[in-house]
Amino acid sequence: MFFDWRKFQASNAESPAVVDPRRRMAICFGCFTAAALLVFGRVVQLEVSHGAAFREEALRPIEREVELPAARGRILADDGTVLARDREIDALAVDYRLLQEPPGERWLRAAVNARLSKADRKDAEKVAAARSEVLAERGANADKLARLCGMSPGQWAARSRKIQARVERISTEVNRRARAEAARPCVRGDSWAARLCRLLLDDPPRPRIVVKEELRHHIMAEDIPPESAAEIAGNPEVYPGARIERIARRQYEHGSLAAHVVGHLGLGENGETVGLMGVERQCESILRGADGAAVEQIGRDRRVIASHVVRQPQSGRDVVLTIVPPLQRASEELLLAAIKRAQNDFLANNITIKRGENDFIAKNSSAPLSFGGAAAVMDVHNGELLAAASAPAFDPNLFITGDDEAIGSLLAERSHPLFNRVVQMAIPPGSTFKIVTAAALLESAATGPGEPFHCRGYLHSPDRQRCELFVRRGIGHGEVTLAEAIAVSCNVYFFHFAGSMGGRPLVDWAERFGFGRPTGVDLPGEAAGSLPTPENLGELQSAAIGQGALTATPLQVLRMTAAVANGGRLLRPSVVKQGRVAGGQGRENQDAAHDHSPSAPFLSQGALNTIRRGLERVVADPRGTAHGTVFIESIPIAGKTGTAETGGDRPGHAWFAGYVPADAPKYAFVIVLEHAGDASSTAGPVAKRLVLRMWELGML
Repeated sequence: MFFDWRKFQASNAESPAVVDPRRRMAICFGCFTAAALLVFGRVVQLEVSHGAAFREEALRPIEREVELPAARGRILADDGTVLARDREIDALAVDYRLLQEPPGERWLRAAVNARLSKADRKDAEKVAAARSEVLAERGANADKLARLCGMSPGQWAARSRKIQARVERISTEVNRRARAEAARPCVRGDSWAARLCRLLLDDPPRPRIVVKEELRHHIMAEDIPPESAAEIAGNPEVYPGARIERIARRQYEHGSLAAHVVGHLGLGENGETVGLMGVERQCESILRGADGAAVEQIGRDRRVIASHVVRQPQSGRDVVLTIVPPLQRASEELLLAAIKRAQNDFLANNITIKRGENDFIAKNSSAPLSFGGAAAVMDVHNGELLAAASAPAFDPNLFITGDDEAIGSLLAERSHPLFNRVVQMAIPPGSTFKIVTAAALLESAATGPGEPFHCRGYLHSPDRQRCELFVRRGIGHGEVTLAEAIAVSCNVYFFHFAGSMGGRPLVDWAERFGFGRPTGVDLPGEAAGSLPTPENLGELQSAAIGQGALTATPLQVLRMTAAVANGGRLLRPSVVKQGRVAGGQGRENQDAAHDHSPSAPFLSQGALNTIRRGLERVVADPRGTAHGTVFIESIPIAGKTGTAETGGDRPGHAWFAGYVPADAPKYAFVIVLEHAGDASSTAGPVAKRLVLRMWELGML
């Protein structure tokens, strides 16, 4: 059966309407014309009302803000001696794009286009010729600048490579972080909705970020001759991309004097110059100040045509140290001489093998010996360090010159010149620790001040736990009391009574004397040393005489000695003068100074008297271990020798810790010589000369 469509079609039905194409085109043309007239009218209106302003704006120079570095505060000694200051110098700064190798393609293309007309830019031969000219002029310009600054082409190229490596390192890190951030999806999951959101919301691949270091001028030469600076500054058209900047550079006027205390500058994580060591680092926020800013106007030829300051830099504040320069210098000189003598003695006695200038290896040992030392002097009443010498030392000016080869050699030295031995060298304190053991014995009533003990030279067996006297001469000390045991450094006395006392009192009193934790000195990188717990004390007798796992820094031993000298009060050492962080217009700031208040006395008067008597006899008694090398008839000295074992056939570390005058203490001091052997004959003479120097300076 078929469907008949004719039944549904009216005989008089009209055909569908058809739109005339010409009418449609007329409508579209009318709409387009109206839109064009609207845009044209707006353009005419803008030209009439704002045309002049727009043309003026187009010709106006580009403005950019540049930093004005603040002058860093000075570091002064207590007597006003300037240890570190900023010095203004002329420096040559060159546009980074003139230093890049190979040259940046965008810069090179722009330089070529600037020389050619629009028509010539389509001529490959002319473009190649212009490119060669630009590169030749670039090289010739670099050679001229290098000669004016007293640099060889090789030095110029090396400096350029160093700058480029740093800028590329910064650029790589910035772009790596940007890519990592962009790669993180805004929506996680595998559903169709999550995929759609990522498609719509995730950022497209970003072009490489141009870091500000790529657009800056970089210092190529410092402290250039005045005539060269005038030549470059006066002829910008001859030296395009180069300019003379007046910059501040750190200067350490006394070289290595107190270098470990003063510290040095270097590049921080953000490429800024910051303090990396010593007071330069500890007082960074005070010394640094606040940078200013200037706005530079850049012409179409990318040259600076005007500049004005919008924010003045605020200079950093001065920091005054407790260091006494003549005493500091004497300490350093005495240390260096003692270290040299120790090295010569080792070689003369065929104890060590020398492989290089500072490379000594003991026989039967593969580990190289490190020769160095520390000497420090403290005011026993307020904790101020009047000298804090570490040897070998270094010249902090080396880090300002940027001599990579010299810095690399310094870092490679086995003697570790950058290591501040006063606060960072934690080694066994040897017999100087018998001061703590004596306090523990007396305060815990393990023995009395007058209780006698017979020393036969060894505790139980002649081949171990012996006195040095027995090792050398085969005899003991005989009948001794505690004060006498300190004077003659009788190991067996302390072995015996420490064994009966136990480990807990010894550890408790070591903690009271400040061992096992930093002293809190205002210098970075301080070591805490190691103080075993009673459960892990190991062989108690070894700890009682300062050997074994127990370690301490020279500063911790110095603080212990000062506590005995001042009546049993533990001090917080300092190198920054209290209340002497000076600012502008006579301001003072306490930020870098700290609380010097000593602890309450923690030693009984009876224990204190006994220990003091023993320390005085170390020097004054003919039997005392330091009598022959430290005793000065006109200056009463109290102290304790100590030789810390280092294992194998390696010579021990030599200690001497004391205070002066013994009858009215004013200053405590400590001497440490690495691998110097017997303390009496090595550290003792240094201590004596140091005290004599203090007397010559009118301190005693």
